Amino acid sequence: MLDVTAPPATRAGVLALLVLCGLGLDAGTARGDDLSSESSEAPRRGPAPIPDEHLFAQPRLTLTALGPDTLGRGRWRLRASLVWTNSFSWTQDVAGELPADRRFLVDGESRTLDITLTRGVTDDVDLALRLPLRWRGGGVLDALIDAWHGLVGLPDGDRGRFLRNAFRAEGLTTGGARFSWSRASGYGLGSVELTALFRLTHGDRDSWSVALAPRVGLPTATGPFGGNGLTLATQAVAAKRVAGALDLVLGVGGTAGGSRTVRRVGYARARGHGFVALEWRPGRRWSLVGETSAATRLVDGVDSYPGLHWTTSLTALVDVSARARLEMGFTENVKDQLSTPDFALHFALGIRP
Repeated sequence: MLDVTAPPATRAGVLALLVLCGLGLDAGTARGDDLSSESSEAPRRGPAPIPDEHLFAQPRLTLTALGPDTLGRGRWRLRASLVWTNSFSWTQDVAGELPADRRFLVDGESRTLDITLTRGVTDDVDLALRLPLRWRGGGVLDALIDAWHGLVGLPDGDRGRFLRNAFRAEGLTTGGARFSWSRASGYGLGSVELTALFRLTHGDRDSWSVALAPRVGLPTATGPFGGNGLTLATQAVAAKRVAGALDLVLGVGGTAGGSRTVRRVGYARARGHGFVALEWRPGRRWSLVGETSAATRLVDGVDSYPGLHWTTSLTALVDVSARARLEMGFTENVKDQLSTPDFALHFALGIRP
């Protein structure tokens, strides 16, 4: 039995260099104005909340990295983000379309537009409403990804032996029955999420700030993304300066609930999640955040599907004005791509009137 993996080190390094170069140009033209904080110190922006949009993860509420800092009483923020994800992984006896023994094949793209409205109820409490609008299908990135793999010398998982820009999520359940999501493509509404952020301690930058973030995922998804039930989640997050312009942000949490089976695929009812992020603030207008997240098993009803989900991301956060913040970055798999997206791009714009 063969599987496909793709070590991310070279790809991540090249993309990190591109992001740094772009930000270097931006920083060179930036003014030294205080754009987002009353303090003379560069503000802590925190990690970007990048959702997991792997095809199997879409029916579920999945936790993201976030910081403990609240908006403040009476303030609000509107944030729109786009996550463009490519998923490609397989476990079968031979690569290609005619294996004798296919345990699973996941091949497709998704594009998710998130609209999140956050309101500062008190100085230490935020409430947020997240509305995801989703599309998934065969996509257009296969040729581009093949060219990229060839350029940097990375394994391509024999992608060229499979149908180009196809959409498949199929295989065998642990009970030996076949399943297929191949017709579950198109547009739809995802599960609406309600989140609260309770800041428990608010130290200065050299001491810990700690917060709790409970969440509720409502069964509002439509079209190909429907079928999940009510999901509950909570996280504990903390942040502290570790050196100069470098902050450490970390968190741990878990989710529970949801439908046991979605489109004949069995899901774990409870799931743990943790993340560690480092934020570097070389200038007043921008930060660079490197973050790694790991989660326990998502799917337990697909034969040979792995249990560890581990990704890393690099995101630039740029204050383009006193009230607007731009985010741009990417997500990569760490251990292998069997249970995580092969690659994802992330863009967001936040406005704080």
